[in-house]
Formats: sequence, structure tokens, C-alpha cells
Amino acid sequence: MQLMGSLGADIDNIATFVRIVRGMSLASAARELGVPKSTVSRRLLRLEQDLDAKLVHRDSRPLRLTVEGRRFFDSVVGAIDDLELAIAKVEASAAEPAGVIRLTAPADLGRMVLIPHLVDFLGRYPDISIDLVLTNRFIDLVQEGVDLAVRAGAVTDPNLIARKLFPSELQLASHPNRVPKVAAIEELEAHPFVLYRAKGKAQVIRLESEDPEASVELTVSGRVNVDDYSAMVELVSAGHGIGLMPALHLSEAARTHRLIRIFPKWRLRDSHIQLLYPSRQLPERTRLLIDHLVGEQAPSS
Repeated sequence: MQLMGSLGADIDNIATFVRIVRGMSLASAARELGVPKSTVSRRLLRLEQDLDAKLVHRDSRPLRLTVEGRRFFDSVVGAIDDLELAIAKVEASAAEPAGVIRLTAPADLGRMVLIPHLVDFLGRYPDISIDLVLTNRFIDLVQEGVDLAVRAGAVTDPNLIARKLFPSELQLASHPNRVPKVAAIEELEAHPFVLYRAKGKAQVIRLESEDPEASVELTVSGRVNVDDYSAMVELVSAGHGIGLMPALHLSEAARTHRLIRIFPKWRLRDSHIQLLYPSRQLPERTRLLIDHLVGEQAPSS
């Protein structure tokens, strides 16, 4: 068997032959390549002429390879796969990423964390669109077809991948003119709180100090219970109680002198703002946004 004809075998003909063998049919190769069956047959014939060898028994169903055909297939299939993968990578990198990314976050995190970075991202990738859902409702990413979510706290869903964006600790805050006059942190139990997602008019909060061995557990109560930290900021700023809120929210309100941090040696740590997405193959546009968000510097607190 002559390995190559005088002009060499055309690479398209070789790639077509590989597809014929994998489907054991000229028709299946034609469907995969999106060309008429006659084109596939013509390419196979030209390849056999170039190689001066018969590669396929056309009269059998399904098609059978000749001995020379099997040897040639085994020799070229790896190279064709590598070449097609290399071409696909070049085409993917050359093409401008496009399409819609659906993502969700609580309203406050979206406003303070997501939107500033999305502005930059959209400027870099003009063909990518964003569908942003800001809600405190829990959204099932898989069931509702959402690509990414920004959430605080632990992740318990094994079907989701979590990437930490930045650490978040909860800190005690008060209106500057309503700071409790107490000597010990335990005395805060006698003062009203703006509660967060409490199951009644009281809840237990656990704080730790700068000393990793020191912690305190307080049972606090209040007339107002919220499920949104921005609402807590507004209510504490209006003097309706003490709040245990994320440092991100407190620092923003403190800059405008609406809130002041109290008992700064005490906080609730070991929490993170995380980026979540389903454990599946991701489009290029989604991977770009993940890398963009994870790569950004954490907001100062």
C-alpha cells in the first residue's frame, strides 16, 4: 500500500473517512458534516485514489473496512482528533463571546457587589447580555435556568459549585445618638434589636471576640424583624434598635454617619459571600463572568 499519492491525501478527505468509519455509514458521515452523501462518497473515492488502496467494502451493510482501511484509520484517527480540537480552540478564542447570562442575588448584594463589576464586564464584552434578578427569594438555579447566583453563607446543595468572592463578618451597629450605655456586652440583651429572619420576637446570636477562645451568646428581642439587610440599615439608622449586620452594609452607612459600630471587638465571623453555579459544562460567556467576578478585589469593610 502506498502511504500517500504523489500529491498527498487531502486533509478533508481523511477527516471524512474517519467519520465514515465511526458511523459505519456514508449517510451518517454526510449528516454529521452537513454535506450531501454524494460529496462524502466522492471524498472517499479521492482518498482511495491518493493512497492507491481500497479502504472500504461499499457493498456491505454496515460498511466494513478492508485490512488497509483499518490500518490507515488506526494511524490517522488520533491526529485528526487533535487537529479538529486545535481548530475548535482557535475558532472559539477568535470569536467574540455572545449570548445571555442569567444571574441572581439578594437586592442589597446585587447593588453593592454585582452591579459595579457588571458595568466593567459589559464594557469589555459588548455582545454579552445580562439578565439580572435581584430578589430575596431562594431561586433553584437548575430548575429555573439561572446561570449564576451570589449568596451569603454556607452552601448545602451538592449540585452547585461555590467560589468564594470575599469574607463577610457581621458587626453590631447603632444610631450614633442611640448607643447603649452599657459596661458589658451581655447587657445588650436589655436593649431592642432589629432582628434578621427571626422565628419570633427573639433570637439567639453568637459572637466571638478578637480572642479566638472568647465567645458570647445573647438572647435579643425587638419589635421589628426583617429579611433584608438594607431594610435593617434603614431601621437602625432611624433609631429602632441595634442591628447585627454585614460589615459591607455597616461601612457604607458609617461613611455617611448614619450608623456607628459598637463593641468593635465582637463580631460573627466565618461567613463568606459566594458565587454559585451548577456543576455542568459552562458556556464561554459564563466562564468569563465567573473569572471576572472571582478575580476582582474584595470590597473593603
